[in-house]
Amino acid sequence: MKRILSVILTISILTAAAVMPAVHAEGLYSETFDMTTVKADKTDGVIKEVEVPDGDYTVTVITGGKTETKANIYINGGERVRAFTLEAGKTQEDKQPVVPKDGKITVQVLGEAPNVTEIRVEQLPARQEAEKPTIYIAGDSTAQTYDYAKAYPQTGWGQMFGDYFTDDVVIENRSMAGRSSKSYNNDGRFDRILTEMHPGDFVFIQFGINDGAENKPERYISVEDYKKLIIEKYMGEVENRGGMPVLMTASAAGWWDEEKGNFMESRADYADPTREIAEETGCAFIDINRIMTDAWNSMDKDEVLSGYFVCEPLESKAYPAGTNDTTHMKPKGAKRVAGMVAEAVKTSVPELTKYLKGETAFTDIAGHWGEAYIKALADKKMVDGVGDGKFNPDGDVTRAEFLKMAMDACGIAGHAYREGECLDATNSDWYCYYLQSALDKGLIPDKMVNRALLGTGYYLDKHIETKTIAEATEDKEAVTKDIYVYTHKKDIPDTAQSYHPGTPMFFGDTPITREEMAALVTNIALSPVGAVTMSPDFTDCEYIAPDYQTSVNTCVKAGILSGMGDGTFAPKATLTRAQAAVVINKLVDLQK
Repeated sequence: MKRILSVILTISILTAAAVMPAVHAEGLYSETFDMTTVKADKTDGVIKEVEVPDGDYTVTVITGGKTETKANIYINGGERVRAFTLEAGKTQEDKQPVVPKDGKITVQVLGEAPNVTEIRVEQLPARQEAEKPTIYIAGDSTAQTYDYAKAYPQTGWGQMFGDYFTDDVVIENRSMAGRSSKSYNNDGRFDRILTEMHPGDFVFIQFGINDGAENKPERYISVEDYKKLIIEKYMGEVENRGGMPVLMTASAAGWWDEEKGNFMESRADYADPTREIAEETGCAFIDINRIMTDAWNSMDKDEVLSGYFVCEPLESKAYPAGTNDTTHMKPKGAKRVAGMVAEAVKTSVPELTKYLKGETAFTDIAGHWGEAYIKALADKKMVDGVGDGKFNPDGDVTRAEFLKMAMDACGIAGHAYREGECLDATNSDWYCYYLQSALDKGLIPDKMVNRALLGTGYYLDKHIETKTIAEATEDKEAVTKDIYVYTHKKDIPDTAQSYHPGTPMFFGDTPITREEMAALVTNIALSPVGAVTMSPDFTDCEYIAPDYQTSVNTCVKAGILSGMGDGTFAPKATLTRAQAAVVINKLVDLQK
């Protein structure tokens, strides 16, 4: 086979005439090769090997022609373009970032009919230090940034990492699910980082979860080869470009040892070699695996697991029947891990410390009556400011904002958005996941979504339906979930139309009133008590809507709410951000 390959290489080099000679404008290598005369070998396809000067490159492969094309493209041994088919007469141009291997770039096009017509090899200009440094993250699914429209609530720590840094640094999360150090490199993902980065940039490198998959040869890499690849390619090439590699162990899993009553160590098969690399090379190193494990064993078990991708039915978009995944994270867990990495930066990568955000300190709450409550929530990472270091304590809180805060305080998970089942919210509304869950669980007060007017003949019909999430199979029973459904209905249905043409609306961006807040708190966290008698007797008790009087009474008796200090409750007044901070703090304490 080696002899055949050598012959093919020789033929390729001799017969692939350059359309234009190497151009060395500004000292950059550039050459285009006419491949139309190169005959594809049945086994090895078309191969073009080019010796090039040190530097970064783009390689463009053009395929297609008069006959059908069936091909896939490899560069330096890694599959860059998976098998594709082109109709006769169609052409395709594939452009890939490439870092030479041993001073060469090797392009191989395989397939039943490669139809390679042209290969262009172009050297990129050297890059100068950028105005702002960039932090690249090269990793797997535990760090990946997910599209919530498809994958909610799965979240990678890299998705949350930017929350801990100022705008003076750029975060580029290039992590990808299912990748090992080997497959990430073969895909050309690391070459893309190398060909984009500038001197002074940082590259966080985290693999080890998929690297030991012996049943998946595209991922599997031995420990010896893993260490060699990390040191020579991942670390070495970053340093060659004036950047700083930051090595990380794999994220820890949430594996609970029932006998010992603690969280077990995990991912040691590649975490230990990663530690060895750091020890041998002195590379900047964050042992997030050990940091996470130590943190988990200082926390409540359920609190730790609430951050992992353990989902109830309807919570996950990709797994609607539910999951028990203790490898990946939800937003809560991902943010927690991102915070641990950011904290570790202070000692492991001190060069980045100046870009970290300081402790949350709002400039407009000093001396405000709600200052202590606001600070307490800020310390718990449960509230954000409005920008410019301000909290705006007397500003309004919307219905959606309070719903999220209350559900988070009570540990109630969001549900994946379902078209047509989330009132007036769309998948582009940030709060749709909270509203969807609140609707499914019947937490939204009837009056807050009832648009029917007295005497119209319509009313809000809120009822439970059993939703089939997964049909029964020979091996498993059907998965069902009882959910609440909100619709408008006629008092006396007729044959023409029994449902109101409009639908109930939540109006998430509308400021929430104090009586509406009381109703939400009661539905989310409390059991209604008593009827309508107020305790204490507010002087404006008569102005509390009948639908909300029991809720206000319940919250007062639970110690969640009190009046305005002048004997009133002000039911129609909008809730302020400071007032919301008080209520949410009390809800958090109530859960304890």
